[in-house]
Amino acid sequence: MKTATSLGSFVRTYFAIGAAISLLAIYQTQVQTQALLKLSTRYKWVILMILFAANAAVGLYVVLRRSRSRPSWDGLEPRKIQGMLGIVAGLALILLPVPLFLYARADFFGRGIEAFFRLLWLFWWIVPVQATGLKLATSLDWWRAFAVALLLDGVAAQVYTLGLAVSDYPFSMGWSEASRYYYGSLVFSRSLYGESLPLSVMHGSRYLLQSLPFFLINGVSLWGARLWQVLLWIGLTLWSSWALIRRLGIRDRLNVALAVSWLFLYFFQGAVYYHLQVCVIIIMLGVDLKNPWRSLAAIVVASIWAGMSRINWFPVPAMLAIALYLIEKPFRDPRRLWDFARVPLLWGATGVVAALLSQALYVAISGNTNLEAFASSFSSALLWYRWLPSATNPIGIIPGVVIVSLPLGVIILWKLRIEQGGLHPLRLIALGSMLLILLVGGLVVSTKIGGGGDLHNMDAYMVLLAILCAYALWGNVQIEHRPQPDGLATPWAIVVLMIVVPVAFSLLRLGNPFSYDTARAAADLSTLRREVQTYSKSGEVLFMYERHLLTFGMIPKVSMVPEYEVVTLMEMAISGNKAYLSKFYEDLQTHRFAAIVAHPQNLGVETNDFIEENDAWNRLVGQPLLCQYKPALTLDYSNVQILVPRARPCLEFPPPIGEP
Repeated sequence: MKTATSLGSFVRTYFAIGAAISLLAIYQTQVQTQALLKLSTRYKWVILMILFAANAAVGLYVVLRRSRSRPSWDGLEPRKIQGMLGIVAGLALILLPVPLFLYARADFFGRGIEAFFRLLWLFWWIVPVQATGLKLATSLDWWRAFAVALLLDGVAAQVYTLGLAVSDYPFSMGWSEASRYYYGSLVFSRSLYGESLPLSVMHGSRYLLQSLPFFLINGVSLWGARLWQVLLWIGLTLWSSWALIRRLGIRDRLNVALAVSWLFLYFFQGAVYYHLQVCVIIIMLGVDLKNPWRSLAAIVVASIWAGMSRINWFPVPAMLAIALYLIEKPFRDPRRLWDFARVPLLWGATGVVAALLSQALYVAISGNTNLEAFASSFSSALLWYRWLPSATNPIGIIPGVVIVSLPLGVIILWKLRIEQGGLHPLRLIALGSMLLILLVGGLVVSTKIGGGGDLHNMDAYMVLLAILCAYALWGNVQIEHRPQPDGLATPWAIVVLMIVVPVAFSLLRLGNPFSYDTARAAADLSTLRREVQTYSKSGEVLFMYERHLLTFGMIPKVSMVPEYEVVTLMEMAISGNKAYLSKFYEDLQTHRFAAIVAHPQNLGVETNDFIEENDAWNRLVGQPLLCQYKPALTLDYSNVQILVPRARPCLEFPPPIGEP
């Protein structure tokens, strides 16, 4: 990939984006200081607003200046310093701004308030300093040095954020965070629990990946399972990014590193889940237009994997393979339409059939008797308002998709404009139709109750869009009517926009290190262990929450009750699964369980995000639970509660199960 840029072009692009960030920082700071803090007159905020305004003014001046005597920036470009001095100076400029950024994030920009655009503004000024450091230590040209610095920061921020999930905290770090490890353990339930337990009704392939530590490491800890999940996120996302870039045949190692880093960050904007990345890897490495049987085998294997995952992923492996076919194979003879079309038609049909058979087989061997649970997504309510900004998702699904798609769409349209008539309309229509199908499908699925908090349901669309953009950007699309342009230059402004957006998303997700009081957590765990083991002598103990404590042996000598884990119970509540909930109510009413381990049920607490989900839980789970069981012990630090049967349950029981 070549970019059409000079240092002057870079400066104008840089200041244009800086002006936009400054204006957004002004707006965010003004709203917060006026509405939240009443601190608009404090000197720190006044100085910041002046800096933002000055940056915006200078940026607009640089961009809009139309004088014939434009300033020459080329003489300002730093040169490499030979020897150890250049390396030391370069490292200093690369590393020293990092503590400044972390300090500003942790304290200077205000603790406890959203400071994203202020941080992005500071980051935008730090990157040129780091790029200068790279220039002093290497022979990179300016735009590559800037891109390296930008992507390195983004990757570091993303990996750091993922790493925050690795902790030895014994309880769940979120309402369902540790539940994932319990579901992964079910693949080896016979050896872990002494009996075969039903597999998860959702995300079977994800839990198959998460089961590997239980097979490879005897007595794996919760810390180890958390680390494994982080490695899955990083490793599979990197692998799929490399597999796509490898297919493009890029030879320059720096370009490969830049492209893989960009794709890595791009995929996390959704995020594209790591078990979908397995399908991407299989298709990218397995499909070979010169070897039809190998290609068909790759599609079948990837579709079998998708069949164990999510219903909306069933056609995805075949669609990705068809996209590669349409990109890499020109259609030069309209008289041989059937010869051209039969391969993608065969791939599509085979992939969908393989996914359906895989799903049927998984259902059959899962051990679940409530088959309706596997189709819960078809009975869930659709919340269309989540397409737009809301408390559940401040960005909104549609604005988020536009932000993520815009840079890639501009690159694709740019290439189509350059190569007018080079691509047969049939190929364009087919590729555009698949992209539209995945876009519309992702938008609809994103409105399902339980979703809409981020863009992860747009994953298949994002993957296909990335493939199309990568092929367009590196000029690997096989065209019909004329030789493909060699080394076609892409404007720097388009490329930098493509890089900035995913880097900004990685900064947006930056979190704080997780810390906890070791003594209080240990005390809660000891108390919970003692009480649960006491109750287990008189009957079954249901771990509705915190079931991983049994998985990792932190509460030993307690039998596992496979039903009513919080993740599955929530899915059945929001989908209104009558068979599942009716059995739940029956077990509550007959006081099947001697005790139930749960979190306190916040029935009277108002929530701003996921309102419908909380209402469904409170109405169909929380209230029925408290009707038949009462709190006997509450551990405030770990937010865990033990409930025991009531002597006088509620009269109005069970609640009606209607639309979620």
